[in-house]
Amino acid sequence: MTASAMVAEFDDVAGWTADAIERLGERYAIPAACRGSANPTALAWLAEACELKPGSVLLDVGAGVGGPAAWAAERFGVRPILLEPMPAACRAAARLFGLPVVTADGARIPLRAGAVDAAWCLGVLDTVRDKAAVLREIHRVLPPGAPLGLLVIVARDPRVPGPEGNLFPTRRALAGLLDAAGFEVVEQTDRPGDAPLSWTRRVERVAAAVAGRHRADRAHALAVRQSETFTRLFASGQISVRLVHATRRPAGRPSERSAHGGPMSTPTGDEFEIEFEAEVEAELELAKASDPARAAAQPVSEWLFDPAEAEAEEVELRNLLGAAEELESGFRSWGHGPGEGA
Repeated sequence: MTASAMVAEFDDVAGWTADAIERLGERYAIPAACRGSANPTALAWLAEACELKPGSVLLDVGAGVGGPAAWAAERFGVRPILLEPMPAACRAAARLFGLPVVTADGARIPLRAGAVDAAWCLGVLDTVRDKAAVLREIHRVLPPGAPLGLLVIVARDPRVPGPEGNLFPTRRALAGLLDAAGFEVVEQTDRPGDAPLSWTRRVERVAAAVAGRHRADRAHALAVRQSETFTRLFASGQISVRLVHATRRPAGRPSERSAHGGPMSTPTGDEFEIEFEAEVEAELELAKASDPARAAAQPVSEWLFDPAEAEAEEVELRNLLGAAEELESGFRSWGHGPGEGA
């Protein structure tokens, strides 16, 4: 996902959106931070379908600016961990919601197997080429029977040319990917419903504020072009939104395809987990050796994403270690408004 239009849409505009929200006020944060990924009707369907519970750990793969995760924390009391590859989006999510953010790609999730209670991935599979790798990694970090919520833009025809950086699966291809990765589809719908007018107005107000300051920027023009292409494809019926509730198949249970003589996928993640833990331990030792007194005195809250305090590589490590610490020893209480982060 390195195309220039994709960087503009998910990195540059993400930072501008956070700036606009901070100027306009807290009530604009969640709607604007959900733009392009979901609306409250779709989020409610997924949250209810996945039976999200207070205190459960929700991994948001490709979390963007963090709106959906913050919505789930506010409405259902979940404890989110955000995974997002774009640095500006990570900074924006941390600024707006104070949630744990890990800068990483969905195809290499730096968490242990079975570490989270639920996961969702909203509007992300369309933007990655290796969709199977992302689904296998999500499968690895979920325990057997755990829920996965997906919002996927599907194409009526696989030959539909999407906006730059987007590769839409068909419904059949999506079903095959989920089955091969070890998921069972429980329910799905193509009718997520429209957002309430109050929500839409707040989204539009933030978008107008961003445009007012950045209309002349090339990144803004690229993002607008992406949005216009999506609008045209939706209007023509060539693409549509599909919500999916799936669960991680218990170990040893064959997929529908393998049960009827088809090939069965057996994804593994042990090698990556061992490699990852070794890398983190090595990096931690280096960090302690460089300034042991400061490292020992540093509170857990300082491990969250705060680019103003360190170089990008050091910030990423603190985020990663912070998320790991949250999983090991429990979560602290996070604020959900601008300025309430760590």
